[in-house]
Amino acid sequence: MRRLVIIGFVLAIVAVAYAATGRRLALGGLLAGWFQPSQRLPALRTSQMPFSYPAHLWRDGVEGEVLVRIHITTAGGVDSVVLGHSSGNPQLDEIALTGARKLTYHPALQGDQAVAVWAVLPVRFQRHSVTAGTEVSRR
Repeated sequence: MRRLVIIGFVLAIVAVAYAATGRRLALGGLLAGWFQPSQRLPALRTSQMPFSYPAHLWRDGVEGEVLVRIHITTAGGVDSVVLGHSSGNPQLDEIALTGARKLTYHPALQGDQAVAVWAVLPVRFQRHSVTAGTEVSRR
């Protein structure tokens, strides 16, 4: 039992060391198949958010959060948009869907290759701010 714990500990140290230095030391061929290549999540190309909060809804105190599922292509564009969870207000939902189509990203990477991913984009309409973030899942 003690031997298995020691072997597990050594493998964990090797995994961490490989993750930290594997690319710099070109160990990919030696350890191919044992560890996943590096990954990078998609990142927005701009800080400008294309979501406009209608003044009449803001004045009326209408707030909500829309969850939008977006498909980010290997080029970084958004080619599919699906309503994941409604805010309860059709106007806010439509603004979120329309704005999500206009977003561009630096694409996700699997190793050195760009990959298409589905992401969940929460869009919050609050009287003090409008915010958006992204959660990603590989397909």
